[in-house]
Amino acid sequence: MEGKILVIDDEAGIREVIRTFFESKGHKVKVASKYKDVDNVKDVGVVVCDVRLPDVDGIEIIPELKNRFKNAEIIMITAYEKDAESAVKALKLGAFDYLTKPFKLDELFLMVEKALEKLRLREENKKLRLEILKHKKGLGLLVGTSEPMLEVYEKIEKVAPTDVNVLIVGESGAGKELTAKTIHTLSKREGEIIVVNCASIPENLLESELFGHEKGAFTGAAKVKKGLIEEADRGTLFLDEIGDMPLGLQSKLLRFLESGELRRIGSNLVKNIDVRVIAATNKDLKTLIEEKRFREELFYRLSTFNIELPPLRCRKEDIPILARHILREISDKAKIDYNLSSGALKALLLYDYQGNVRELGNILNQAAVMSSGTIVYENLPDYLREDKVGGKNLEEKSAVFEKNLILEALKTAGGAKIKAAEILGISLRSLRYKLKKYNLS
Repeated sequence: MEGKILVIDDEAGIREVIRTFFESKGHKVKVASKYKDVDNVKDVGVVVCDVRLPDVDGIEIIPELKNRFKNAEIIMITAYEKDAESAVKALKLGAFDYLTKPFKLDELFLMVEKALEKLRLREENKKLRLEILKHKKGLGLLVGTSEPMLEVYEKIEKVAPTDVNVLIVGESGAGKELTAKTIHTLSKREGEIIVVNCASIPENLLESELFGHEKGAFTGAAKVKKGLIEEADRGTLFLDEIGDMPLGLQSKLLRFLESGELRRIGSNLVKNIDVRVIAATNKDLKTLIEEKRFREELFYRLSTFNIELPPLRCRKEDIPILARHILREISDKAKIDYNLSSGALKALLLYDYQGNVRELGNILNQAAVMSSGTIVYENLPDYLREDKVGGKNLEEKSAVFEKNLILEALKTAGGAKIKAAEILGISLRSLRYKLKKYNLS
């Protein structure tokens, strides 16, 4: 299997022997004598690194290497028997394996091949998991191939066929309703999914909406009304923004969940209802419990199974595929083929979405109105282009965005550069370079 290998060793002879050997086997090899020399290296599958480097401790940078080269496998090289203890530490920190000098090239070759095979299998499994999940009816409602979303898909796949209650936690616009609908679609429930937004229905009407009422049960009850819980019989009831439900109604909902028995307002007739409840919230329910604003018993009844949706800023690798998906929907409605320029996409990748996928959709809808087909940077909404992040063009904005991130990391780290570099996921050398570049002391 062809792979990209990075060799970090201060001994020129070792670097060149390894490079020549692996290039003869069809691999692409990058070499560096110091850790500081790898700042511009990208897309590495295997890192072969000496424990003793002139500028850093090879063992200590393993977490940084794994963060810098996502999913890469690390092979450490030790030169001394007493480094055996360091080798064990390396394995604990996530290294794939280690070799002690002097070693045979065939030994290193076999180790690298095993590491590359592990990478290949991991990638195949990821694609296979996604294909399996995507081919299941209904999972196409959700879009994204990032690792956080794959974990969400797997949880959905496991919980959907059961009848347990589910609590979905996530920020506004992260896709809680789509997740609930996906769970229902993949379930064995015969009825429909009924959606209730607890925050949008006035408190004095919510009980009647959920439980229904008899004619004359209260002023204005001119006829019998079947409640939404009853409408969801043999199906799914999705309670969005459950944290906004009044305390009194929480008690009544809890009693229903415990017994499965429903009584309309003004009626003595008890009905047994078979409904699965999926609740969602963008609030911290445990904090609401501490504040006596949410019932602890209801929390445990609803959170039999939890799904936490990642915010879009934590899965930015999904933005290109999400943008294409959204633009395809816009194109179908407008009968115009919309696409993104590289400049517009870069701006979308830089932006921090407080409104998550919903906000991305709004941005693209606005941009499409201003575009005749290809959405360029100038078509994006003003708040994405205005000088609140400084600069007159995208490159300058990117620089100021990076500068602000560095300042924030330094503030969080109390001025400690090593800690700030860890927060930013870059090397200390890179941080020092950027501090000099942006004239930051």
